[in-house]
Amino acid sequence: MGICLFGSISAIRELTGYDRKTVRKYLLSKEGVPRYSERPMQARKLDAFKSYLEDRRKAGVWNAQGLLRELRQRGYGGGYTILKDWLHPQRTAGCVAAVRRFETAPGQQAQGDWGHWGYLEVDGAAHPVWGFTITLGYSRRMWAQAALDQRRGTLLRMHEAAFQEWGAIPRRSYTTA
Repeated sequence: MGICLFGSISAIRELTGYDRKTVRKYLLSKEGVPRYSERPMQARKLDAFKSYLEDRRKAGVWNAQGLLRELRQRGYGGGYTILKDWLHPQRTAGCVAAVRRFETAPGQQAQGDWGHWGYLEVDGAAHPVWGFTITLGYSRRMWAQAALDQRRGTLLRMHEAAFQEWGAIPRRSYTTA
């Protein structure tokens, strides 16, 4: 057995908490200090479902129980805690990215926006379906309708229909692209 410069094996065991055989093994080895190589990342149970979860999150679905049911229908074998632990930082990031609300006086402003709602199949061809929403700045009253295009004429008809239903026209109306 080699010479121990740090004291007896028992003293090292007491100091480190390692078993005597482990201490002896490394004292007798050429390197003296164990070297570990990086372990390859193992696939986690949730990894295969993350793109689906991202899509659901973008659609506004945050309920872990509901998502768990959906994932189980798709073959997910993991548990609730894994899903909940993944969702927590996503929720936090979603709260940080929220847009700050600003107030306007009644009748001053409305904001409109387009969103992609999916596709409509007609005679075997898929056509995009767009949703247009417009919201009054003061009351947050919203109006929404589907359209098959985003042309200027469609945009103007959407505004007119919303104003007709509201029975008023705001001083300014903004539409984001």
